[in-house]
Amino acid sequence: MYKIPFYIGNFITWFVANKSRREHVRGHINMILFKPWIKRLIKVAYGERVRSLKLVRQRTLKRVVFVVNGKYYVKIFRSVSQQKLCDFTELMRVISTVISVEVPYVIVDKKLPMYVCEKNTGADFHSFDKNFILKHQKQIFTQMRKILAELHSIDVEKIPDNTRFINDMQGRHKREATTRNEKRVLAHFDMNPSNFLFDSDMNIVSIIDWDSIAIANNPDTDWNMFVNNWEIFASK
Repeated sequence: MYKIPFYIGNFITWFVANKSRREHVRGHINMILFKPWIKRLIKVAYGERVRSLKLVRQRTLKRVVFVVNGKYYVKIFRSVSQQKLCDFTELMRVISTVISVEVPYVIVDKKLPMYVCEKNTGADFHSFDKNFILKHQKQIFTQMRKILAELHSIDVEKIPDNTRFINDMQGRHKREATTRNEKRVLAHFDMNPSNFLFDSDMNIVSIIDWDSIAIANNPDTDWNMFVNNWEIFASK
């Protein structure tokens, strides 16, 4: 039943010629069809009613993301099993016990493949002046190494296998650089500056968007991704 809105939105927008208009129509349909389920989830999880609902991301036949009341993120998936979402929740619980910055606290719906989490503390990377950010590069890099060391301290042999969740949600397999180091670690797999939240002194206070979390065969995977994204930002 929950898959119907995905198909309805795509079917109707098939007849819309303009691409940007098509996305607008699909978003409006998703908003209408998913709202009853979102209202129920927010009521159960936080005891609140939905006062505002904004679509922030949609991927055809894969997932949609909403912001509710300006402070809750709701992600709805088409093909991810409830068990894998529960595995993801457990994984986030484990991560929160070892990492020294805030990570999202995820609540999975008991009926549909969707979860909700509150917005985390801190300001978005793009809220700061670029020169101000680059001035704190050494500080940020030092913090990142500490956070990754904490993440790598988790014994991957004792965590739930969420491979199917990752493949279903992302629709692609991870590509890693080759390495001689055989240590397997937990990796965020989306280490770009936009997923870090900072205080006014550019200290990292939160890391968000952990949906790509998976076991990496290369312990430098996250670091290499972070440095690459940082260099892209710095060169613009």
